[in-house]
Amino acid sequence: MRRRQKHSRPETTNHDGDVVSTVYGDFITFMMMLFVLLFIMSYNQNKNQDFMTEFQVKFGDKQEELKQQASTDSLLVSNIQHYIQDNKLEDQATVVVDEHRIKLILAAPLLFDSGTAALKPSAIPLIEGAAKIFKDVLNPIVIEGHTDNIPIHTSQYDSNWDLSFDRGYTIVKYFIQKQGYSPARLSVLGYGEYKPLVPNDSAENRNKNRRVEITVIRVTKKDELPSNKTK
Repeated sequence: MRRRQKHSRPETTNHDGDVVSTVYGDFITFMMMLFVLLFIMSYNQNKNQDFMTEFQVKFGDKQEELKQQASTDSLLVSNIQHYIQDNKLEDQATVVVDEHRIKLILAAPLLFDSGTAALKPSAIPLIEGAAKIFKDVLNPIVIEGHTDNIPIHTSQYDSNWDLSFDRGYTIVKYFIQKQGYSPARLSVLGYGEYKPLVPNDSAENRNKNRRVEITVIRVTKKDELPSNKTK
C-alpha cells in the first residue's frame, strides 16, 4: 500500500515586520527631535538676542577662555626668559613649566648672604624686575624658600626650615610693601633641605639646592606653551 508523502509548508519569517518597525521607530524619533527643536525656537523667538548666536557664545566661552589663558601663559614664559637673558642669569636662574605651574627659580646666593634672610643690595634690582613680570598675572603666586642640607644653628635660626621660610617671606614682603601686590595673591612656603633639586653631595649641588622659587599656579596644558624649560 502506497503511503502518501507529506508536504511541509515553508516557514515564514517576520523580516518585513522588523523593517516596518525600524522605520516607524526612526520616524517617531525624528518627529520628537523636530518637536523639541520647534519648541526651543518658538520659546526663544521673542528674545532680543538671536538664539543661535547665544548658543554659540555659551559653548564658545570656555574655549575662548582657554585660548586667552594659553596666550597669557606664553607671554609670561617669554617675559621670564627675557628677564633671565637681560640680567645675564643663565647660570643662576631657570624657568620651569609643567601642567600645573610656571616657576622662576633663582639661586639663593644671588639674593642673600649665607645664613641670612636680608636681601643683598645687589639683589634689589633683580627682585624688582621679577616683581614687574608677575604683577599683572591674576593667578595665585607662591614663594618658596629652599636650602641645602648643611645644618644651621645661629642666634636667629635654629634650622634650615626657619631660614628658608624667612627668605621666602622677605620676598613676599617686598612684593607687597614695595610693589603694591595684594596679600591675597601671595603665599609663602619654607621647605628647608627637604626638597632638593639634586643630591647634596658636592659644593656645586648644594649651591643648586639653595634657591628661591616664584611660582604661578596655572590652568592650561604644558603643550600649549613654547617651552617647558630654559636655562
